[in-house]
Amino acid sequence: MRRTNCDHNTDDDQRGGQVPGVFVPELGFFTDAASPDLRARIIADMRALADFLEEHPGLPISPHTSVEVSYFPRTNIDEAAFEEVAEAASRVGRIPAWEGEHYVVEHRHGAGRYRVVAIPEQVRSRYRAWLTYTGHVRQD
Repeated sequence: MRRTNCDHNTDDDQRGGQVPGVFVPELGFFTDAASPDLRARIIADMRALADFLEEHPGLPISPHTSVEVSYFPRTNIDEAAFEEVAEAASRVGRIPAWEGEHYVVEHRHGAGRYRVVAIPEQVRSRYRAWLTYTGHVRQD
């Protein structure tokens, strides 16, 4: 499946050829991390957006604006996904916690935050089942 976000090609080849749910030591611990080139491009794009907004002070920014960078482990094995959250937590010096039914670690900096989120298979399965009813069941 091809996923595109603006100019960012997030195809499998951009992740360094990693296979979902498989740990490849030479590629790093994380199952769905962007390749070094794509990571650098995304960071450069965030800086460019910040520069653009700084250069155009007449453009409004909501007082409720926030910027979030999220990473979701790409595996069907809950324990592996939880391990990725724990590894990210150790790298940012935070303690992961349950946020509802999601296992999360986050680093906040002002209006920005970086999050690693593991969603257990049972929760994803329940959500997929719910989606099958969306638009098909109507009140009389």
